[in-house]
Amino acid sequence: MTGDETKSCFCLDETEASKAELNRLADELSEIYPLYLEHKSTGSAFQDIPQLKTAASALIKEFTKLLHALDEYGDGELTKTARRMSCALARFDYLNGANYEALVSAVKSFAGMLPSTGGINAKEAARLMNRIKMGYFPTDPEHVRLIKSAVKFPDRRVNLLDPCCGEGLALKEFSDGENAVTYGIEIDGERVRAARENLDRAVSGSFFASRIPYGRFHAVFLNPPYLSCPGPDGSRRMERAFLSDILPYLMKGGLLIYIIPSHRATEQVCGLLASYFRNISVYRFRDSEYRKFSQIVFFGIRTEKHSGQKTAKRIEELTLNPEKIPLIDKLPEKLYSLPDKECEVPYFRGSVFDTAELSEYLKTSDSLSLLFEEKALESRVLKPLLPLNLSQIGLVGASGLMNGLVECEHPHVIKGRVIKQKKTNLMASGDSDKAELREVESNKMIFNILTPDGYITVS
Repeated sequence: MTGDETKSCFCLDETEASKAELNRLADELSEIYPLYLEHKSTGSAFQDIPQLKTAASALIKEFTKLLHALDEYGDGELTKTARRMSCALARFDYLNGANYEALVSAVKSFAGMLPSTGGINAKEAARLMNRIKMGYFPTDPEHVRLIKSAVKFPDRRVNLLDPCCGEGLALKEFSDGENAVTYGIEIDGERVRAARENLDRAVSGSFFASRIPYGRFHAVFLNPPYLSCPGPDGSRRMERAFLSDILPYLMKGGLLIYIIPSHRATEQVCGLLASYFRNISVYRFRDSEYRKFSQIVFFGIRTEKHSGQKTAKRIEELTLNPEKIPLIDKLPEKLYSLPDKECEVPYFRGSVFDTAELSEYLKTSDSLSLLFEEKALESRVLKPLLPLNLSQIGLVGASGLMNGLVECEHPHVIKGRVIKQKKTNLMASGDSDKAELREVESNKMIFNILTPDGYITVS
């Protein structure tokens, strides 16, 4: 791993930020607690209690955030230590004689153990490189079938969307045998060509720049990239970015199927799930698959935005202890039903326009038929609704539309043209004793007519 790659890893950025925050909070507690004791002896400690409580709460919250980054970093011993310290902090009696000196020392010592962008050795860098998920990791068919078993499809046609569909195999398996139209978006050119063989509509490019109508999809199958480094769409974590940006496209009452590593169920991710979905459930992939990518799957029914702070906290606490998440084998059948209403998708366009997408548009477009109709119109013999007057005949002839053979009682060949001519006129000026010559340019129409009796020029 190069220095630039190491610096760009999200988990190292997060642990480095946590290191600075832990040291800051430890210093803050070192300053506040002596003042609290001093004021306590005089009966005025009430003014310090909110500060102590705030600092202690912030410390607990920081350790919770840190657990996500450490899980991704992959140092099991460091993660276990963080969990033990998090539990100890939750029990810490910060008002009644707690040992603040020992607490501050432990926090600072732990902060010194955290990895940073400039402080990991070659062995740690190699291990981290192995955990970077920038490749293509589709959901295996067995788990897709287990996920599908929990979904009840209506008889009416439904629209299914996978915004990072890969080769389209997961969505194809999910929709197999159902009355469904499958839509996929894939940024990789090779995989999108394969997806076009497996899905009804597959377009090329980034989901974030594609054109998709809002609220037209009955279900979204979302297995976003597990990026430990910034990708082509910037510094956003892809797990959260896909989740937040997919919300407008899923209809109310539609089903979200969201597959991510357990350590990426951060406070922000859980907050989005709890605020925009109801009937949320989460299951852990089977051990053989979970050991590879730590995957869990969320289910939720799209609803209006609502307050979900308590739900978000419960979800995050559960995902921080993935061994407590039920296995996907225990997922009840037909637990979720897709909306029983048909909905058209008027357009579906990727951010990269290619010939395959053009072909799909032309199949549903009237452009070609209109084009051929226009050519047919141009080839017809055009006749005016009313006879032309003399001026109109002159314009038609001068434009060339009357050129050629005229078949009538006296057949002839006609050729019209326009020439410019100049005339010099004597013009009176304002002074009655004077006049001036002026040159005037005008157009002159000439018709050359060839008849059986000879050649005629008319102007």
